[in-house]
Amino acid sequence: MPADGQADLFREPVLTDTAPSLADGRAPRGLTPGGWVRTTGWLQVGHHAVSSPLLAATTSTLWALVAAAALVRTFPVLAGVLVLATPVVCGGSWWLVTARIKPASPARNTGTKHADELAAGDVVRLHGSIGPVGRVVAVTVGERAEVVFHGGSHGSWDRGRTVHLAQLLG
Repeated sequence: MPADGQADLFREPVLTDTAPSLADGRAPRGLTPGGWVRTTGWLQVGHHAVSSPLLAATTSTLWALVAAAALVRTFPVLAGVLVLATPVVCGGSWWLVTARIKPASPARNTGTKHADELAAGDVVRLHGSIGPVGRVVAVTVGERAEVVFHGGSHGSWDRGRTVHLAQLLG
């Protein structure tokens, strides 16, 4: 209740035990029964997450060029097809995995906090600066910060541990 003793009856309630969601309220891809979300987007340029299918296509292009250089004298057509087809197949395969087979949402880091500064409703990376995200439900600070996430999982972190805040993008 506010310090002046007045209650704001018209304010929207703050729901802290809700699953992580996208900005438009939809459930993210990769939301698990445990309440955390599988993510992609571990590589960022500034505040922009790099598309993981694009990264897979780019990396496979480099390997295809190496293989094509070895094959070009004996199988020139195969070398050309390899360079053109490999990025499409690898990028498309990675998209298929992260969108359909083992869904994951793109995410980006938005800042950091110490574990003892976390509040209910914060969306944080569970294992450092990359990996799955979870929504904080409650934080109890003693010798360690005991953090409870939506879905019931919890973490016991040093009070000064740096935790990465994240935003789900799609």
